[in-house]
Amino acid sequence: MASIKQLEQQLKKLSLELSKHEIEFHQARQYLQSILENSDDMIFATDVDGTLLSLSKGGERVLGYRSEEITGSFIKQFAVNPQEFEKLIRKFQDEGSPVRFELPFRHKDGHTVYCDVSLISLTNTNGQNMGVVGICRDMTSWKQLQEHLIRVDRLAEIGRIAAGIVHEINNPLAVISEIAGWTKVMVEDAKRLSKKAKKELTKSVNDIMEQTRRCRAVTHQLLGFSRDSAPEKTDVNLDELIRQTITFLQPELKYKDVEIVYNFETTPIHVSTDQKMLEQVLVNLVTNAIHAITDKPDGKGRIEFQIKEGDGHVEVAISDNGPGIKEEDREKIFNLFFTTKPSGIGTGLGLPICQNIMKKLGGEITFETEVGIGTTFRILIPSE
Repeated sequence: MASIKQLEQQLKKLSLELSKHEIEFHQARQYLQSILENSDDMIFATDVDGTLLSLSKGGERVLGYRSEEITGSFIKQFAVNPQEFEKLIRKFQDEGSPVRFELPFRHKDGHTVYCDVSLISLTNTNGQNMGVVGICRDMTSWKQLQEHLIRVDRLAEIGRIAAGIVHEINNPLAVISEIAGWTKVMVEDAKRLSKKAKKELTKSVNDIMEQTRRCRAVTHQLLGFSRDSAPEKTDVNLDELIRQTITFLQPELKYKDVEIVYNFETTPIHVSTDQKMLEQVLVNLVTNAIHAITDKPDGKGRIEFQIKEGDGHVEVAISDNGPGIKEEDREKIFNLFFTTKPSGIGTGLGLPICQNIMKKLGGEITFETEVGIGTTFRILIPSE
Protein backbone atom coordinates (compact mmCIF):
# COMPACT_ATOMS: atom_id res chain seq x y z
CA MET A 1 0.00 0.00 0.00
CA ALA A 2 1.31 3.44 -1.04
CA SER A 3 2.37 5.68 1.74
CA ILE A 4 0.79 9.03 2.41
CA LYS A 5 3.99 10.67 1.17
CA GLN A 6 3.76 8.81 -2.16
CA LEU A 7 0.10 9.76 -2.52
CA GLU A 8 0.98 13.37 -1.83
CA GLN A 9 3.68 13.24 -4.52
CA GLN A 10 1.26 11.69 -7.06
CA LEU A 11 -1.37 14.28 -6.16
CA LYS A 12 1.18 17.06 -6.58
CA LYS A 13 2.20 15.61 -9.96
CA LEU A 14 -1.43 15.40 -11.10
CA SER A 15 -2.03 18.93 -9.86
CA LEU A 16 0.95 20.21 -11.90
CA GLU A 17 -0.28 18.37 -15.01
CA LEU A 18 -3.79 19.76 -14.47
CA SER A 19 -2.41 23.27 -14.09
CA LYS A 20 -0.41 22.77 -17.29
CA HIS A 21 -3.53 21.59 -19.17
CA GLU A 22 -5.53 24.51 -17.77
CA ILE A 23 -2.88 26.93 -19.04
CA GLU A 24 -2.88 25.25 -22.47
CA PHE A 25 -6.69 25.32 -22.48
CA HIS A 26 -6.79 29.03 -21.66
CA GLN A 27 -4.10 29.76 -24.25
CA ALA A 28 -6.04 27.82 -26.88
CA ARG A 29 -9.24 29.62 -25.87
CA GLN A 30 -7.51 33.02 -26.08
CA TYR A 31 -6.01 32.04 -29.42
CA LEU A 32 -9.43 31.01 -30.73
CA GLN A 33 -11.04 34.17 -29.30
CA SER A 34 -8.37 36.29 -30.99
CA ILE A 35 -9.15 34.64 -34.34
CA LEU A 36 -12.89 35.19 -33.86
CA GLU A 37 -12.35 38.82 -32.86
CA ASN A 38 -9.87 39.81 -35.56
CA SER A 39 -10.66 37.70 -38.63
CA ASP A 40 -12.41 39.46 -41.50
CA ASP A 41 -14.01 36.13 -42.42
CA MET A 42 -17.36 35.02 -41.07
CA ILE A 43 -16.71 32.09 -38.72
CA PHE A 44 -19.73 30.40 -37.17
CA ALA A 45 -20.44 27.27 -35.14
CA THR A 46 -23.75 25.38 -35.00
CA ASP A 47 -25.08 22.33 -33.21
CA VAL A 48 -26.20 19.23 -35.13
CA ASP A 49 -29.58 20.84 -35.86
CA GLY A 50 -28.02 23.93 -37.43
CA THR A 51 -28.69 26.28 -34.49
CA LEU A 52 -26.13 29.08 -34.35
CA LEU A 53 -23.90 28.82 -31.26
CA SER A 54 -21.29 31.51 -32.00
CA LEU A 55 -20.44 34.12 -34.64
CA SER A 56 -17.18 35.97 -35.24
CA LYS A 57 -16.82 39.74 -35.56
CA GLY A 58 -16.24 39.20 -39.26
CA GLY A 59 -19.60 37.42 -39.35
CA GLU A 60 -21.26 40.44 -37.74
CA ARG A 61 -19.86 42.58 -40.55
CA VAL A 62 -20.93 40.14 -43.28
CA LEU A 63 -24.49 39.68 -41.97
CA GLY A 64 -25.01 43.06 -40.32
CA TYR A 65 -26.23 41.54 -37.03
CA ARG A 66 -24.57 41.51 -33.62
CA SER A 67 -23.73 38.02 -32.41
CA GLU A 68 -26.13 38.23 -29.46
CA GLU A 69 -28.97 39.21 -31.83
CA ILE A 70 -28.93 35.97 -33.78
CA THR A 71 -27.32 33.35 -31.51
CA GLY A 72 -29.91 30.58 -31.15
CA SER A 73 -31.31 31.15 -34.67
CA PHE A 74 -30.95 28.65 -37.50
CA ILE A 75 -27.95 29.59 -39.66
CA LYS A 76 -29.84 28.60 -42.82
CA GLN A 77 -32.30 31.50 -42.44
CA PHE A 78 -29.53 33.97 -43.29
CA ALA A 79 -28.85 32.35 -46.66
CA VAL A 80 -30.51 33.73 -49.79
CA ASN A 81 -31.72 30.16 -50.48
CA PRO A 82 -32.22 28.46 -47.06
CA GLN A 83 -33.31 25.12 -48.56
CA GLU A 84 -30.19 24.89 -50.71
CA PHE A 85 -27.94 25.74 -47.72
CA GLU A 86 -29.63 23.12 -45.53
CA LYS A 87 -29.25 20.55 -48.29
CA LEU A 88 -25.51 21.26 -48.52
CA ILE A 89 -25.08 20.99 -44.73
CA ARG A 90 -26.96 17.67 -44.62
CA LYS A 91 -24.84 16.31 -47.45
CA PHE A 92 -21.69 17.42 -45.60
CA GLN A 93 -22.83 15.76 -42.36
CA ASP A 94 -23.64 12.50 -44.18
CA GLU A 95 -20.30 12.35 -46.01
CA GLY A 96 -18.23 13.66 -43.09
CA SER A 97 -15.45 15.19 -45.17
CA PRO A 98 -14.79 18.96 -45.38
CA VAL A 99 -16.58 20.70 -48.26
CA ARG A 100 -16.23 24.04 -50.01
CA PHE A 101 -18.81 25.91 -52.08
CA GLU A 102 -20.05 29.39 -52.97
CA LEU A 103 -23.17 30.62 -51.22
CA PRO A 104 -25.00 33.97 -51.14
CA PHE A 105 -26.10 35.33 -47.74
CA ARG A 106 -28.64 38.06 -47.08
CA HIS A 107 -27.33 41.09 -45.17
CA LYS A 108 -29.54 42.70 -42.52
CA ASP A 109 -30.18 45.70 -44.79
CA GLY A 110 -31.28 43.42 -47.64
CA HIS A 111 -28.29 43.33 -50.01
CA THR A 112 -26.65 40.06 -51.04
CA VAL A 113 -23.19 39.04 -49.79
CA TYR A 114 -21.46 36.28 -51.80
CA CYS A 115 -19.24 34.01 -49.71
CA ASP A 116 -16.76 31.22 -50.34
CA VAL A 117 -17.86 28.72 -47.65
CA SER A 118 -15.82 25.93 -46.06
CA LEU A 119 -17.54 23.54 -43.63
CA ILE A 120 -15.70 21.49 -40.98
CA SER A 121 -17.25 18.90 -38.69
CA LEU A 122 -17.28 19.72 -34.97
CA THR A 123 -16.68 16.53 -32.93
CA ASN A 124 -16.10 15.61 -29.28
CA THR A 125 -13.29 13.47 -27.84
CA ASN A 126 -15.24 10.31 -28.70
CA GLY A 127 -15.49 11.31 -32.35
CA GLN A 128 -19.21 12.05 -32.12
CA ASN A 129 -20.61 14.78 -34.36
CA MET A 130 -21.50 17.82 -32.26
CA GLY A 131 -22.19 20.32 -35.03
CA VAL A 132 -20.58 22.32 -37.81
CA VAL A 133 -17.96 25.04 -38.06
CA GLY A 134 -18.22 27.29 -41.11
CA ILE A 135 -15.54 29.64 -42.45
CA CYS A 136 -16.97 32.10 -44.99
CA ARG A 137 -14.87 34.54 -46.99
CA ASP A 138 -16.67 37.56 -48.44
CA MET A 139 -16.29 37.30 -52.23
CA THR A 140 -18.76 40.04 -53.16
CA SER A 141 -16.12 42.42 -54.60
CA TRP A 142 -14.58 39.60 -56.65
CA LYS A 143 -18.05 38.57 -57.85
CA GLN A 144 -18.80 42.14 -58.90
CA LEU A 145 -15.45 42.33 -60.69
CA GLN A 146 -16.27 39.14 -62.61
CA GLU A 147 -19.64 40.56 -63.64
CA HIS A 148 -17.98 43.84 -64.64
CA LEU A 149 -15.43 41.97 -66.80
CA ILE A 150 -18.29 40.10 -68.49
CA ARG A 151 -20.00 43.44 -69.25
CA VAL A 152 -16.73 44.89 -70.54
CA ASP A 153 -16.22 41.88 -72.80
CA ARG A 154 -19.81 42.23 -74.04
CA LEU A 155 -19.26 45.94 -74.75
CA ALA A 156 -16.02 45.13 -76.58
CA GLU A 157 -17.89 42.64 -78.74
CA ILE A 158 -20.63 45.20 -79.40
CA GLY A 159 -17.89 47.67 -80.38
CA ARG A 160 -16.41 45.22 -82.88
CA ILE A 161 -19.83 44.52 -84.37
CA ALA A 162 -20.74 48.24 -84.38
CA ALA A 163 -17.55 49.12 -86.27
CA GLY A 164 -18.54 46.73 -89.07
CA ILE A 165 -22.12 48.00 -89.12
CA VAL A 166 -20.92 51.62 -89.23
CA HIS A 167 -18.90 50.95 -92.36
CA GLU A 168 -21.96 49.38 -93.98
CA ILE A 169 -24.19 52.33 -92.96
CA ASN A 170 -21.79 55.01 -94.20
CA ASN A 171 -22.05 53.87 -97.83
CA PRO A 172 -25.86 54.25 -98.16
CA LEU A 173 -25.69 57.48 -96.15
CA ALA A 174 -23.27 58.90 -98.70
CA VAL A 175 -25.66 57.89 -101.51
CA ILE A 176 -28.67 59.42 -99.69
CA SER A 177 -26.74 62.66 -99.12
CA GLU A 178 -25.74 62.82 -102.79
CA ILE A 179 -29.28 62.16 -104.01
CA ALA A 180 -30.68 64.75 -101.59
CA GLY A 181 -28.21 67.35 -102.91
CA TRP A 182 -29.15 66.54 -106.49
CA THR A 183 -32.88 66.69 -105.62
CA LYS A 184 -32.39 70.12 -104.03
CA VAL A 185 -30.83 71.42 -107.25
CA MET A 186 -33.71 69.94 -109.31
CA VAL A 187 -36.32 71.54 -107.05
CA GLU A 188 -34.65 74.94 -107.31
CA ASP A 189 -34.52 74.66 -111.14
CA ALA A 190 -38.10 73.37 -111.52
CA LYS A 191 -40.25 75.93 -113.36
CA ARG A 192 -43.71 74.44 -112.94
CA LEU A 193 -43.60 74.25 -109.15
CA SER A 194 -45.28 76.99 -107.14
CA LYS A 195 -43.21 78.99 -104.66
CA LYS A 196 -45.00 77.25 -101.78
CA ALA A 197 -44.27 73.79 -103.18
CA LYS A 198 -40.65 74.72 -103.82
CA LYS A 199 -40.31 76.00 -100.27
CA GLU A 200 -41.82 72.84 -98.76
CA LEU A 201 -39.76 70.51 -100.95
CA THR A 202 -36.57 72.46 -100.27
CA LYS A 203 -37.24 72.27 -96.52
CA SER A 204 -37.87 68.51 -96.76
CA VAL A 205 -34.66 67.96 -98.72
CA ASN A 206 -32.71 70.13 -96.24
CA ASP A 207 -34.14 68.03 -93.40
CA ILE A 208 -33.00 64.85 -95.16
CA MET A 209 -29.52 66.28 -95.65
CA GLU A 210 -29.33 67.49 -92.03
CA GLN A 211 -30.40 64.11 -90.62
CA THR A 212 -27.97 62.36 -92.97
CA ARG A 213 -25.14 64.57 -91.68
CA ARG A 214 -26.23 63.80 -88.11
CA CYS A 215 -26.19 60.04 -88.79
CA ARG A 216 -22.74 60.26 -90.33
CA ALA A 217 -21.49 62.29 -87.35
CA VAL A 218 -22.74 59.56 -84.99
CA THR A 219 -21.11 56.78 -87.05
CA HIS A 220 -17.81 58.69 -87.13
CA GLN A 221 -17.96 59.18 -83.38
CA LEU A 222 -18.55 55.44 -82.91
CA LEU A 223 -15.58 54.61 -85.11
CA GLY A 224 -13.42 57.11 -83.25
CA PHE A 225 -14.48 55.62 -79.93
CA SER A 226 -13.56 52.08 -81.00
CA ARG A 227 -10.21 52.96 -82.58
CA ASP A 228 -7.11 53.18 -80.43
CA SER A 229 -5.25 55.87 -82.35
CA ALA A 230 -2.24 57.49 -80.71
CA PRO A 231 -2.34 61.28 -80.11
CA GLU A 232 -0.24 63.52 -82.36
CA LYS A 233 1.17 66.16 -80.04
CA THR A 234 1.80 69.74 -81.12
CA ASP A 235 2.13 73.06 -79.32
CA VAL A 236 -1.40 74.31 -78.54
CA ASN A 237 -2.38 77.79 -77.41
CA LEU A 238 -5.31 77.04 -75.09
CA ASP A 239 -6.67 80.61 -75.09
CA GLU A 240 -6.80 80.63 -78.87
CA LEU A 241 -8.24 77.10 -79.11
CA ILE A 242 -11.13 77.95 -76.76
CA ARG A 243 -11.95 81.15 -78.67
CA GLN A 244 -11.89 79.17 -81.95
CA THR A 245 -14.27 76.62 -80.39
CA ILE A 246 -16.77 79.37 -79.55
CA THR A 247 -16.46 80.76 -83.09
CA PHE A 248 -17.13 77.26 -84.46
CA LEU A 249 -20.26 76.96 -82.27
CA GLN A 250 -21.52 80.46 -83.10
CA PRO A 251 -24.51 79.09 -85.09
CA GLU A 252 -25.64 77.30 -81.89
CA LEU A 253 -25.28 80.53 -79.89
CA LYS A 254 -26.71 82.94 -82.47
CA TYR A 255 -30.31 82.89 -81.28
CA LYS A 256 -29.65 82.21 -77.59
CA ASP A 257 -29.11 84.66 -74.77
CA VAL A 258 -25.77 83.30 -73.56
CA GLU A 259 -22.93 85.34 -72.10
CA ILE A 260 -19.45 83.94 -72.81
CA VAL A 261 -16.84 84.83 -70.18
CA TYR A 262 -13.11 84.24 -70.70
CA ASN A 263 -11.27 84.19 -67.37
CA PHE A 264 -7.76 83.85 -68.79
CA GLU A 265 -4.30 84.78 -67.55
CA THR A 266 -2.55 87.79 -69.08
CA THR A 267 -0.06 85.54 -70.88
CA PRO A 268 -1.53 82.74 -73.05
CA ILE A 269 -0.95 79.24 -71.73
CA HIS A 270 0.47 76.58 -74.07
CA VAL A 271 0.46 72.78 -73.76
CA SER A 272 1.87 69.96 -75.86
CA THR A 273 -1.12 67.82 -76.84
CA ASP A 274 -3.26 66.63 -79.76
CA GLN A 275 -5.16 69.74 -80.89
CA LYS A 276 -7.91 67.90 -82.79
CA MET A 277 -8.66 65.55 -79.89
CA LEU A 278 -8.72 68.39 -77.37
CA GLU A 279 -10.90 70.46 -79.69
CA GLN A 280 -13.39 67.59 -79.85
CA VAL A 281 -13.58 67.51 -76.05
CA LEU A 282 -14.14 71.27 -75.87
CA VAL A 283 -16.84 71.20 -78.56
CA ASN A 284 -18.70 68.41 -76.72
CA LEU A 285 -18.51 70.15 -73.34
CA VAL A 286 -19.53 73.57 -74.64
CA THR A 287 -22.39 72.06 -76.67
CA ASN A 288 -23.61 70.31 -73.51
CA ALA A 289 -23.40 73.61 -71.61
CA ILE A 290 -25.45 75.37 -74.32
CA HIS A 291 -28.15 72.68 -74.17
CA ALA A 292 -28.12 72.82 -70.35
CA ILE A 293 -28.91 76.55 -70.22
CA THR A 294 -31.39 76.59 -73.11
CA ASP A 295 -34.37 75.77 -70.88
CA LYS A 296 -33.53 78.23 -68.09
CA PRO A 297 -36.70 79.91 -66.78
CA ASP A 298 -35.21 83.43 -67.09
CA GLY A 299 -33.57 82.57 -70.42
CA LYS A 300 -30.27 84.20 -69.40
CA GLY A 301 -27.32 81.84 -69.78
CA ARG A 302 -23.65 82.12 -68.86
CA ILE A 303 -20.68 79.97 -69.85
CA GLU A 304 -17.35 80.78 -68.23
CA PHE A 305 -13.90 79.48 -69.20
CA GLN A 306 -10.99 79.48 -66.80
CA ILE A 307 -7.43 78.26 -67.41
CA LYS A 308 -4.88 77.80 -64.65
CA GLU A 309 -1.58 76.01 -64.32
CA GLY A 310 -1.03 73.37 -61.64
CA ASP A 311 1.69 70.95 -60.61
CA GLY A 312 2.51 69.09 -63.82
CA HIS A 313 -0.79 69.92 -65.51
CA VAL A 314 -3.01 72.66 -66.86
CA GLU A 315 -6.66 72.82 -65.83
CA VAL A 316 -9.41 74.09 -68.13
CA ALA A 317 -12.72 74.69 -66.34
CA ILE A 318 -15.98 75.14 -68.26
CA SER A 319 -18.83 76.38 -66.06
CA ASP A 320 -22.48 76.93 -66.91
CA ASN A 321 -25.40 78.30 -64.90
CA GLY A 322 -27.81 75.63 -66.10
CA PRO A 323 -30.08 73.44 -63.97
CA GLY A 324 -27.24 71.15 -62.80
CA ILE A 325 -27.15 67.35 -62.93
CA LYS A 326 -29.61 65.35 -60.84
CA GLU A 327 -28.05 63.19 -58.14
CA GLU A 328 -29.39 59.95 -59.63
CA ASP A 329 -27.74 60.77 -62.99
CA ARG A 330 -24.28 61.76 -61.74
CA GLU A 331 -22.80 58.26 -61.65
CA LYS A 332 -24.10 57.49 -65.15
CA ILE A 333 -23.12 60.50 -67.23
CA PHE A 334 -19.93 58.84 -68.50
CA ASN A 335 -21.78 55.63 -69.40
CA LEU A 336 -21.97 54.85 -73.10
CA PHE A 337 -25.36 55.84 -74.64
CA PHE A 338 -26.65 57.47 -71.44
CA THR A 339 -28.13 60.93 -72.08
CA THR A 340 -30.40 63.37 -70.27
CA LYS A 341 -31.23 65.18 -73.51
CA PRO A 342 -34.58 64.67 -75.27
CA SER A 343 -34.96 61.88 -77.83
CA GLY A 344 -33.49 62.84 -81.18
CA ILE A 345 -31.02 65.35 -79.70
CA GLY A 346 -28.65 63.36 -77.49
CA THR A 347 -26.79 60.19 -78.48
CA GLY A 348 -25.07 59.45 -75.16
CA LEU A 349 -21.68 59.35 -76.90
CA GLY A 350 -20.29 62.81 -76.10
CA LEU A 351 -19.07 62.44 -72.51
CA PRO A 352 -17.81 58.83 -72.85
CA ILE A 353 -15.83 59.97 -75.90
CA CYS A 354 -14.47 62.96 -73.96
CA GLN A 355 -13.39 60.67 -71.13
CA ASN A 356 -11.76 58.27 -73.60
CA ILE A 357 -9.89 61.11 -75.32
CA MET A 358 -8.61 62.59 -72.06
CA LYS A 359 -7.24 59.17 -71.03
CA LYS A 360 -5.39 58.97 -74.37
CA LEU A 361 -3.98 62.43 -73.76
CA GLY A 362 -2.75 61.35 -70.32
CA GLY A 363 -5.19 63.63 -68.50
CA GLU A 364 -8.60 63.30 -66.93
CA ILE A 365 -12.04 64.88 -66.82
CA THR A 366 -14.05 65.59 -63.68
CA PHE A 367 -17.14 67.61 -62.83
CA GLU A 368 -18.86 69.46 -60.01
CA THR A 369 -22.57 70.18 -60.07
CA GLU A 370 -25.33 71.62 -57.94
CA VAL A 371 -28.99 71.38 -58.85
CA GLY A 372 -30.40 74.83 -59.63
CA ILE A 373 -26.94 76.44 -59.66
CA GLY A 374 -25.01 74.90 -62.54
CA THR A 375 -22.20 72.54 -63.53
CA THR A 376 -18.44 72.85 -63.96
CA PHE A 377 -16.44 70.36 -66.01
CA ARG A 378 -12.68 70.34 -65.47
CA ILE A 379 -10.19 68.84 -67.89
CA LEU A 380 -6.62 68.27 -66.71
CA ILE A 381 -4.01 68.28 -69.45
CA PRO A 382 -0.39 67.22 -68.77
CA SER A 383 1.87 70.25 -69.12
CA GLU A 384 4.97 68.16 -69.85
